[in-house]
Amino acid sequence: MSTTVRTDSIDLPLLYRLFDLSPDEDLRVLVRRARATREALVQLVFSVAERSGHRLGTGSADELRRARARAEGYRRLHTAIRAAHPVHVLKGPAISQHYPEGVLRPTGDLDLVVADERELWAVVRVVLDHQSVDNLDYSVVDGERRHMMATLSWAPLDPLLDRDAKVDVGTAAYFGDGALLPVRSRPPADEVLTALLAIAEERFQRAFHAVDALDVIVLSRVGPESVAAAEATVREFRLAPEVTELLAHAGRCAPLGPFEELRRRLEPAAEQERERRLAATAAPPARVRYGMELRRAHRPDWRRAVEHHAGGDTLMLTPVGDYLLVESELVAPDRYEAALAALPHLPEGPR
Repeated sequence: MSTTVRTDSIDLPLLYRLFDLSPDEDLRVLVRRARATREALVQLVFSVAERSGHRLGTGSADELRRARARAEGYRRLHTAIRAAHPVHVLKGPAISQHYPEGVLRPTGDLDLVVADERELWAVVRVVLDHQSVDNLDYSVVDGERRHMMATLSWAPLDPLLDRDAKVDVGTAAYFGDGALLPVRSRPPADEVLTALLAIAEERFQRAFHAVDALDVIVLSRVGPESVAAAEATVREFRLAPEVTELLAHAGRCAPLGPFEELRRRLEPAAEQERERRLAATAAPPARVRYGMELRRAHRPDWRRAVEHHAGGDTLMLTPVGDYLLVESELVAPDRYEAALAALPHLPEGPR
């Protein structure tokens, strides 16, 4: 069921194929299917319907307006951050820039990767300079090396209907499956491959859906720069099973140009990787600890977090807040109170 598709011809017939619907179905059926698959996917349908000449009602038009405002807000933030600091964006603006004008790629959050902790706090500061933030979460992943993640979130235009807006800033690009695949810090130099691998890693959390397929279709019209280099990169990152499944998922709806050759070349690697995973002994999973905020702070001269130990707990004093590191959402009240009581006695400033 493949038809030649250009990035400027993302239309309703393509969406019907992506959602496994007959083109004879009413547009409302497509809307319901998209929303049932994933809430934000309906925004894509609204934008394509509008671009195809359908008149949107007040509800759908406002939902699309809010989604476009959200995407534009992320785009402005990314532009401001990139002007000040070297960052990699995993998906989001890196993919949506290749969508045709008027077609909205639903964007839940903005995922950014930085080189080290110093850059992480510098990027967080840029976000805070440009955006009022309601929550600032912090987490630490200890494996072969320590990685950190800061998550900044704030209320959307309609807090009762939409998810909070969110920016994730981390020192690693791909976190693997938590068992056999290691954390990979740096994304590839090729932006198309960076996005392709990020989509493929989603398979460890959920099944691929329509926007994943559409992203691949769009990216296939852009690159990669070299199919041979792309094959080598996917092998290096050990994601051949996920990438071949993703490319097959997208390829059932539209031809993928160079990605079709990439899928064929990766099939032996995918089988080898599956066999390697079956034979491997799972390594101890990386230890993830989440920061329970004790107090918000403002230390513009700090460039790193400072770790303290108090009463068997770990407290992290960061440039933007002080946190009790925990491994679960539930913490005994006396433990939280003890951490708060310890804060005034901790030395201020990096050691």
